[in-house]
This record gives sequence, structure tokens and C-alpha cells, in this order.
Amino acid sequence: MCFATTVLSLLPLACSTVPNSPYSKPFDAQGHRGARGLLPENTLPAFELALELGVSTVELDLGITRDREVVVSHDRHINSDVCLQADGSPIPEPAPALRDLDLATVQSFDCGSLNPDPQRFTEPPRENAPGAHIPTLAEVFELADTFGDPDVRFNIEIKIDPSVDDTVPIEEFVELTVGVVQEHEMVDRVTVQSFAWRALELTKQHAPEIQTAALLGTDTLTPLWLNGLDVDSPRATSLGLLQAASAYVDIFSPYWRLVMPGSPFYHGNPIQDIQAAGFLIIPWTVNRQRHMEKLLDLGVDGMITDYPDVLLMLLQQRKIPIR
Repeated sequence: MCFATTVLSLLPLACSTVPNSPYSKPFDAQGHRGARGLLPENTLPAFELALELGVSTVELDLGITRDREVVVSHDRHINSDVCLQADGSPIPEPAPALRDLDLATVQSFDCGSLNPDPQRFTEPPRENAPGAHIPTLAEVFELADTFGDPDVRFNIEIKIDPSVDDTVPIEEFVELTVGVVQEHEMVDRVTVQSFAWRALELTKQHAPEIQTAALLGTDTLTPLWLNGLDVDSPRATSLGLLQAASAYVDIFSPYWRLVMPGSPFYHGNPIQDIQAAGFLIIPWTVNRQRHMEKLLDLGVDGMITDYPDVLLMLLQQRKIPIR
């Protein structure tokens, strides 16, 4: 895939590697939950905008309904900050879990009329999309097919918390997800990501050819999240953990501060050491332009952002092609 234009610029971007570019291979520009800073997260309007902008990868989150449909939702429960009932009234607390609702009920909620954090996602550029529903993973694949771009990829997250029993079992979650990917012949265009590294191991058992990404946050540095890996060992650096999980991990996807030298959150090995060991590095969620620029200087392989228009503009200015 080659990005051609952004909403901020109409200058074309060359599709080949540019001489003197710090990047020897194309960059992975990922639209977080579609384009969360521009339209309601994880909705078809947000995914459509991300595709129109020209992202190389659409990033999204998954849940499973009571009737075992794979749906796109960051939250394991219906989020009252994001969704309203069909009649426009607030969702009463405690909000129901996806696993306790059938697909028809899940899709009855209006998840496009609210801005969950107006101070963070200012309007403009963000707009609401009244009536937008929680889509299925299949609907997202079908939307992408209408754009006729056979190269756009999908980074899909198994959204599960191993410390809480509020989803279907992880084995079933992975099996259902892989089934939809295989049914839509998206095996070579999908990355399965998760903070629960056990989900990545299960994915490789079901479909070794599917690419996987190990998510890491400052609050998931425990054996429970990292598939039993010993995080208290002196050798438990980022690189050490990745090497221990190398049988089922292809990409390292940390909170962006974890790979920023000098940050109080810095943990592990320099980016180049991790890349030299065979892992791509694609941090999340990078929204400020100055942070994007710093990470580009450091040589990351991609970025996940709520503002893909800004990232694509920077890549264009630096003559960095995207994959």
C-alpha cells in the first residue's frame, strides 16, 4: 500500500524507499480504533476515514457476544461514556458485559453520539457520528473490501483481562477470532495483538501463519499478563521477555514511553537491539506530533495513533514510504 494524500496536504508521496531516508523499509502507520481522535472509536465511520486517509493498518479491539459473535469494542462491557441506549438515554450502571448480550442487543446501542473525553479529543477536528453501532469484525473486513485495497492490514486485539472473569474463556475467544479471520481469507493481512500473551501463544497454535504482537504497558508487567514469564529476574528486560516468548511473538508493541530513552518509564533494551533480535517495534498510542517525531528519529517500525492524518503528514514530509 502507498499513501497518496492526507487531509493536511495534497502532495504525493513516493512509494519507493527514498535516498538518505533513515528507513530501509516501509513504515507501518496504524489508525488506533480507526481514527479515535477524529471520529467515534471502533465504529465503521472511523474505520472508513482511516482507510480514506491511507493508513497501512487499521487497529481495533475485539469482544465476544453471548451468541458467540466477534464484535469490535475496546471495552468488555458496554461503555456508558461511549454509547447510549437506542432511545438516546444513558446506559444504567452497572453496564452489561458483552458476553451477556446477543449481537442484536449489542448493535442496538448508539455508540457515535458521545465524545468520551472532549478535553482530550477536541471538536474540531473530532466529530460525532450519531447512530453508529458496534460492528462485527466481519463488517470491518467487508468495509475494507469495498475500498479495493488488497494491502491494507488489520491489527486486532484480543481484549481480555486475565485477572477478571468477564469474557468468554480465552481459548474460545482466540478460536472464534481466528475462525473469522480464516473465513474471510485475511490470514496474511492480520496481526493478532494482546496484553495477555497467552492469547498470542494460542493464536500461533491455531494458525502459525498469523502475525502476532505483544502489547506491554506499565501495568501489565506481571507473570499473569505475560504468560507466566518471570518479570522479577535480573534478565527480565524487554528483549529478554521477547526472546522467551519468541515462539509466538513477532512484534513488540509497548506503551510508547517504554522505549523512550530518559523517560522514567523506560524499561529494557534500546530499540536497535530489539530489532536486531528479529522483532519489529510498533509503540502505542502516540498522539502528539513532537513524540511522533522523536520516535521516528529513534527508528521505530511503526506507530499506533488516534491521529493518523498527522502521522501520515509527517511521513510524507520525511519522505518515508508506508507499507
